[in-house]
Amino acid sequence: MGLLLGQMLGCHQQQNLGERARSRAVRLGVIMGGVALGWALLASELGLTKKLGWLVALPAALSAYLLISGSLGICVYYGLKGARGADHGSEAVLDPQRRAHLRLRALLAVSASLVIAGGFAAAVVVAANG
Repeated sequence: MGLLLGQMLGCHQQQNLGERARSRAVRLGVIMGGVALGWALLASELGLTKKLGWLVALPAALSAYLLISGSLGICVYYGLKGARGADHGSEAVLDPQRRAHLRLRALLAVSASLVIAGGFAAAVVVAANG
């Protein structure tokens, strides 16, 4: 029902990932979020948060990007390529305006994930020093 409504409103045209890829991205994002939290807890328990706490930003950025990508249906690779990763394979986006819009949304997803990861890493390091 939601997919049908989204297609009627044109929301699917703002996405460049198929349902299977979106689902896979969300699952991997949750796993990477667990890795980020695990790394933060391990560094804290070993007393290495001051030295290695900023490394938590790597899995946190990947987790944030994958969760954003999966929930919004946006992939930076396909966005920069000017294509859609549909469930049946890759297809080119022919409309230049739509292609530019998909590219912008993908770059915004990457930017947001970097901001989230930086904030998470800063919180881990500051909490360890406080």
